[in-house]
Amino acid sequence: MRAKAKNFDRDEISSVVKFCHNLKPPIKAYLTTNILIYDNELEDLENLVSIAKKSKVDAIIAHDLAAIRFAKQKGVNFHISTQANVSNVESAKFYEGLGAERIILARELSLNQIKLIKHHLNRSQIECFVHGSMCTSISGRCYLSATICDSEEDSANRGKCVQPCRREWRVIDDENNELLYDGQMFLNAKDLCMIKYIPDLIKADIDAFKIEGRMKDPIYIETVASCYREAIDSYFNSTFSDDKVQDWLARLNKVYNRGFHTGFYFHRPTIEDVELEKRGNVSPYKKHYLGKILSFDKSSMTANILVEIKEFNLKLGDEIIVKGDDTYHHQKIKHMLYKGEKIKNIYKKQYDNPFKVNLRLSKEVKKEDKIYIIYQT
Repeated sequence: MRAKAKNFDRDEISSVVKFCHNLKPPIKAYLTTNILIYDNELEDLENLVSIAKKSKVDAIIAHDLAAIRFAKQKGVNFHISTQANVSNVESAKFYEGLGAERIILARELSLNQIKLIKHHLNRSQIECFVHGSMCTSISGRCYLSATICDSEEDSANRGKCVQPCRREWRVIDDENNELLYDGQMFLNAKDLCMIKYIPDLIKADIDAFKIEGRMKDPIYIETVASCYREAIDSYFNSTFSDDKVQDWLARLNKVYNRGFHTGFYFHRPTIEDVELEKRGNVSPYKKHYLGKILSFDKSSMTANILVEIKEFNLKLGDEIIVKGDDTYHHQKIKHMLYKGEKIKNIYKKQYDNPFKVNLRLSKEVKKEDKIYIIYQT
């Protein structure tokens, strides 16, 4: 999946790290190097680790022992990827002995197993997934994509999974002549969501919570990260409550998800934790293209919008997203003008094309940026 993303180039790594470190408060920057590595790639990998060192990357995330060896040689902190499938105390202690700053545990562990591993570690931190896509294969080490594509280049272990687990399948038990699944997505695991149990995870002494976010829209990253940040803060300031949990769940349900479950934390998932019928996003909230920014007035923070869809309803309180090459902004409409007059709502089919409306925004945007509205279907 990650190979299909719009990734940073190597010459951008230093500026990305500086950006993260200069934020207030600063945040850490990690570099993923956790695919399988072949001999013809070792020199390239070593060069990448050298760039990470020079760019002051806080740590690399590694799976292959070659990546770990290069990190140790060059004095770069390293985290053990979930691809290593660390599932027991001895494995965790082995990587701690190698010098791992952090171990990202296998997603297939119960909370009690996580507590046991943490108890036996002296220096290494542990990190656990708390939200996002779940793979039906152990720690994502899947060969189904490579098999059906007949190419190692489309392997989940090489960063290019085509996600066949999200498709419909027919499964036949030939011994009993029984059709088990007929055109259902029986491998399509629901998403992990542990926000209700943040207090339990903190009490388990987990050092870092991991949100799965490959190829996700910025609004997913914004919403999920802010919900979990609020949940963590609420625990520490003693304001964590059922009402807040319900609010977080409602917000999480507004962005991309396949339905929610609690993974392996409390019991092994069953068929109830698989979305059999609906492909992809089950959220009733969808993002619809509205138009583009014609101009932006910094003094009034007002954007002149060209509406390009045939029919729409737009009113105060609606959620909009503005996106561009280096723009992302999400807000509710609080101020709207049509031909210089304040309005509360507007219906496109009432007016002739071309149609323009002015919206006051809380962040600067650019000409040609695209604007979207979020609807509940």
